[in-house]
Parts: sequence; structure tokens; C-alpha cells
Amino acid sequence: MKEVAPKAYHQPIPHNPEDQESISTVEETVSFFEKQIVSIHNLMRAKQQLPSFDSVRRAAEEIDGRFDSQTFSVDIPAFLRSRLPRYGERRILAVETVLCELGYLTREELRQGFKQANKTDDSASLQQVPDIPYSPEIDQDTYAKPGYAVGDWVQVVDQIKTGHIRTPVYVLGKRGKVAHLQGLFLNPEDLAHFKPRVLQLPLYLVEFEMVEVWGDRCPQRSRRDKLRVEIYEPWLKPLS
Repeated sequence: MKEVAPKAYHQPIPHNPEDQESISTVEETVSFFEKQIVSIHNLMRAKQQLPSFDSVRRAAEEIDGRFDSQTFSVDIPAFLRSRLPRYGERRILAVETVLCELGYLTREELRQGFKQANKTDDSASLQQVPDIPYSPEIDQDTYAKPGYAVGDWVQVVDQIKTGHIRTPVYVLGKRGKVAHLQGLFLNPEDLAHFKPRVLQLPLYLVEFEMVEVWGDRCPQRSRRDKLRVEIYEPWLKPLS
């Protein structure tokens, strides 16, 4: 399995601290095609044919970046090029991307469409699906023991990394206290890009004061509130 490098148009989930829009509470209707793509995704995860949801999350961020930068190819339907994709449409494009990366489909087969692809009787021309499409080496030694304990003060590394990241942008550089050790997990940032060697990392629940996170934007009524965020150890540094 070939590692997938970050694309130039990859876009982390944006955050606008100035946004004052209210959150919609209207219940949206789920379309049938959205149920289909979620079912396919969940079935392949259950059969261990997709390594994790992280790769699809990463591909979805690439889809957003392609639309923002207008970096289109023949794989993007013409009717979508005049607007941003909705959630289900983005999910389909992301799953398509990952299935092609894993070798289950080719872009040529996707362009044929279902009816045209079904006409072939030449089974030898069908791509052979690997038994184990992605099976990385697990590094359990680099972070064999958690570097922080409950009650330790830490600061989130203030650095935007390339590719898929799992630390919210709004807590970069912020100071907080370790509230709980969640356990040891495979690094989702490695899994998202199919890296051949994946770190096993301690995951912490870090507690932040709302004033620390939002500063002057923090409403008076929220100044005594706290925010807890799950953060992996490489994103933290000790705070004396």
C-alpha cells in the first residue's frame, strides 16, 4: 500500500472566531443515496477492508480544498462545479477517493458508470482486490509510556502541520491541564495517509479555561466555564 502524501489543496476544517451565526436546529432529511454510501462504508469497515474512518475524513478535507481552489478534474460531476458539495455528496467523493487509493476501483471504472461496467464478460480484466489492502507496522516503543499525568499543565503546540490533523485549530498554543488519560491509540494522522509505520500514542483529555481559549471574545456568562478536548501527546509540551 502506497503512502498518500498531503495534497497542495488539502484544507483542514476551517474555524472563524468572528462567526456570529446561530446554529440551525432544523432536522434535515437523509437522502437514500446518503444511506447507501454510509452502509457501504460501514460494511467495508466491518469486513476490515477499510483501515479506519480517518482516511475518509482526510479525503473529505481534500474535496473541500478542491472546491475552494477550483482544482477540478473529470472526476467531479459538472453539476457540482458551481457550488460546494453537501454532506452526502462530499462523503461519496471521499469514499470514491479512498477506494481508488486502496485499489478496489480505478478512475476509469468510475467514469464508465455502473451499466457500462456491468457489460464486460472478461473477468481477467477486473482488478484483483488485495486480501489486506493496508496493514501498517505498529510502533509501540516511541511512546511506550505516557509522558504526562493527571494534573500536569501543558501547552498545545502552535503549529499547523500538513495533511490531516486531529487537534482543533482554536486550541493551538493554548494552555490547559490534563484531566484524564484516555488510553493508547493508533495515530489517526498516520492512518489517514496510509503511512507504512504508525505510532501508538497516548491520548489525553485536556481541560482549558474558556477565557484561555477565546480571550476577549469569551462572553461574561462563560468566563467560569471549561472546555475539554482530546489531544494526542505529540501535540502537547510541558508548561512549568
